[in-house]
Amino acid sequence: MIDSYIEVTGESALVEQVNTYRADLSISVRATTTDNAISEAGALRDDCIRVLKSSGIAPQEMSEGGSAIWQPWFWKKAKPGQERSFRILIACSEAKRLYGALDALQPIFEHQRYTLSVSMLAPQFESSDDARSAAHTAAIANARKKAELIAMEAKVRLSRVNQIEELGACGGDDWGFGGMRAAGGPPMADDQPVYVELEGAKRVSTLRYRVRFGIAAA
Repeated sequence: MIDSYIEVTGESALVEQVNTYRADLSISVRATTTDNAISEAGALRDDCIRVLKSSGIAPQEMSEGGSAIWQPWFWKKAKPGQERSFRILIACSEAKRLYGALDALQPIFEHQRYTLSVSMLAPQFESSDDARSAAHTAAIANARKKAELIAMEAKVRLSRVNQIEELGACGGDDWGFGGMRAAGGPPMADDQPVYVELEGAKRVSTLRYRVRFGIAAA
């Protein structure tokens, strides 16, 4: 005999806060020879690390992102030259501290052959254990409410939960924003706007469960 049951999907919302802001820094140097490109880019990279540290970025918040060296195709006929780049990855818990450190890098990129490109990567989100537990409980309660409506229409009575299957979270697309680029040129004005701190970004994900309720015997 096949047991009778009512199977429904329960949902609830889980709100997550930004835990870590992430930035990808690309530091490049153009030079007439490979040796000059390598040595200048290495020195510039070290200067950037020192400035970032002095601006509040801890060593453990920085990591190596790789390096590359190439000759742009449009230089081949016009003039000899090489370009060398290094990448530094930053993972910082405070947006204000990250932005302040990035601003502090501007003066060392006044040289026309030096370029800094910053890409803001999607931040990392997290929620507390209590919030996640409450969201799971709410999803199961939502499933029971749906099942009770079906049971009422079918004139039957629900019994215990026979099976629960977590369908995972949906929605909550990664939040992010564009990048910035600094190259050789005049320094930034001293009267630039003061950074106004805003509330950290939030992400809302939908938790989903497939729940099977048994039907009580008549």
